[in-house]
Amino acid sequence: MQLLVDKYESQQEVADIVKISPQYLSQLLSGHRNIGEKTARKIEAAVKIPRLTLDIEPGMSESSNVSHGPPIRRMVPLVSWVSAGRWRECDVREEPMAWIPVTFAAPNVFALRVEGDSMSPDYPAGHIVFVDPDRKPEPMNLVIAQNGDGEATFKRLTRDGGIWYLVPLNKQYPLRPLDSLCKIIGVVIWSGKPEV
Repeated sequence: MQLLVDKYESQQEVADIVKISPQYLSQLLSGHRNIGEKTARKIEAAVKIPRLTLDIEPGMSESSNVSHGPPIRRMVPLVSWVSAGRWRECDVREEPMAWIPVTFAAPNVFALRVEGDSMSPDYPAGHIVFVDPDRKPEPMNLVIAQNGDGEATFKRLTRDGGIWYLVPLNKQYPLRPLDSLCKIIGVVIWSGKPEV
C-alpha cells in the first residue's frame, strides 16, 4: 500500500484521488485498520493498478506452507505504442493507461500490451512485455524498435553478415533489415500474461 503513496506527491493527493479521508488512508497505511474488499477495489480502480493487487491470500500466515513472493519494488507504467515510440522524448509522453507492480528495480522500465500476431505464439496479442530503454541491445534480444515513420514494433533483433534485422517469431511475416531511420527504443526484459 505504501508503494501507491510513494508514486504520488503526498498522502493527501492519494486520498483526494481515491475520495477517502486522509485520516482513513493513514490508518490503512499504519495497519491500524484493515482494508476491506470494497475499499481495495475502489483504491485499485482510482489509482489504475491491476484488480486484486491489494489482496492478501486468505489464511496465509507464517506457519502456512505457502511462502510470500518477492517484494514489490516499484510501479511500472503501462503505455500506448505511440508513447513507446517516443519514449526518449520525455515531453511527449502521455499519462499511463495503468500502473503495474513489479519485483525488479530497473528505473526507466515501461510496459506495453502486445498487439497483433507477428510475435505469436510466444507473445500473443494482449500479452504484456516490460521494456528497459537503458539496456544495450544485443543479437537475439527481443526489442521494441521505432521505424522511420515513428511507429513502434516488437521483434527479435538478429545480425547476419554485418546486417541487423528485426525478425517476427510468426513465420507468416517477413524479416526486415534495420535501416538507418530505425532505432531501438529498448530491450524486453520480462513478460507476463495480462492482468491489467
